[in-house]
Amino acid sequence: MSAIALVLKGTGHQVRGSDMKESRYTHLLRNEGVEVIIGHKSSNLKQDEIVVYSAAIPEDNVELAEARKEKFEVIARSDALAQILNSKNGIAISGTHGKTTTTSMVGLLLRGLSLDPTIIIGGELNELGSNARYGEGKYVVAEACESDGSFLKYNPYISVVTNIEDDHIDHYKNYKALEDSFYRFMKNTHKDGFIIADGDCLELKDRKLGKNIWLYGISKENDMYAENIKYKNFGSSYQLVFKRDGNLQRLNVKLSVPGIHNVRNSLAALSVCCCLGLDMGKSVEILQYFTGAKRRFEKKGEKRGALIFDDYAHHPSEVSATLEAAFQDKKNRMITVFQPHRYSRLSNLLGKFGTCFKHSDILIITDVYGAGEQPLPGITGKALVDEIIESGYAKRLAYFPQLDQISAYLDINIEKDDMVLLMGAGDITRVTEDLLKGSKIE
Repeated sequence: MSAIALVLKGTGHQVRGSDMKESRYTHLLRNEGVEVIIGHKSSNLKQDEIVVYSAAIPEDNVELAEARKEKFEVIARSDALAQILNSKNGIAISGTHGKTTTTSMVGLLLRGLSLDPTIIIGGELNELGSNARYGEGKYVVAEACESDGSFLKYNPYISVVTNIEDDHIDHYKNYKALEDSFYRFMKNTHKDGFIIADGDCLELKDRKLGKNIWLYGISKENDMYAENIKYKNFGSSYQLVFKRDGNLQRLNVKLSVPGIHNVRNSLAALSVCCCLGLDMGKSVEILQYFTGAKRRFEKKGEKRGALIFDDYAHHPSEVSATLEAAFQDKKNRMITVFQPHRYSRLSNLLGKFGTCFKHSDILIITDVYGAGEQPLPGITGKALVDEIIESGYAKRLAYFPQLDQISAYLDINIEKDDMVLLMGAGDITRVTEDLLKGSKIE
């Protein structure tokens, strides 16, 4: 919502909003000239306003109910984003994993190439210090989230799909419905535009998409691929190979972010530049300055010589990819703290979670962060602990249902050159802050 507000402010609209509490986003918005009211009440509404609401707002919310009663124009956040993206040459980036990082990379590249894009990200880009910016250029780069199907409202010039895996089955009911939704998203691409996808993960030949299709990946069968991949000092490098004007071209790429998953993310971002006909040499130079998005293997500090990282991973594949990347630069022990996110996700993917912590020397599991969901019988952090034990994990394992016990445990147990990763999409980051500040979690 804050990203939408920033972009609408940039287009010249008068923007006001309300939130339940103060946060860094409310401060950011005020600094940009957006009026923010703390607390929801019907008197916050003014005549002649368009009311934009997020999917997190229930229908009985006092402001939303009042807006509908008084016949205000009311639109969902996804509709507002669709209007913004569809008004220019939209570059919509979707996929089960990698959306935020890839969107951030594309935004950085287009800015670095002086194209002045509008950028709307689900997380925060370190180089922006924000999750959005308004640009005067012809491109809008936006993260297209599949979680509730709203990405089908977009008609992008370029659509990107990084991968498709089981997730959000609470909305889609089964994997086939989820997969079909992604292909419908690709079919919405502008007739003169491009569909970009990871050719190692997706099979597009028989889908009759009727668009310009560009595939990237590690396999040499793709239009763009990476070879000679190396990892060092929490970064990576590879040789980029791609086809342009019928010729095979090669460039050396250096990344300041680790892991094969970020190699793939960078290939997706560079594929966008290639399809737009941009200078690939300059694109590669710019990309080495990408330092990541907030909470994507983000180094937060050190504690007695141990490195502390915060990461948003909440799906088994994301957890595995992050731990695999971290393992490349492991010096002493890897200590992982994982907070399961959503009862429905843990229920659907419990078996896959059991085997994704193999690189952790010490593993700490918390109880589930519900994200507004009601608990499901038998679906708890303890159920995940049991699954991990059943899978054969034989290293040190601890279960702390409540967050307020974890920082004290870590404070006693961490050693020099340990790597501590706190992972999850909920409020696990509070432990990170507590560990580094030494303050008590309230």
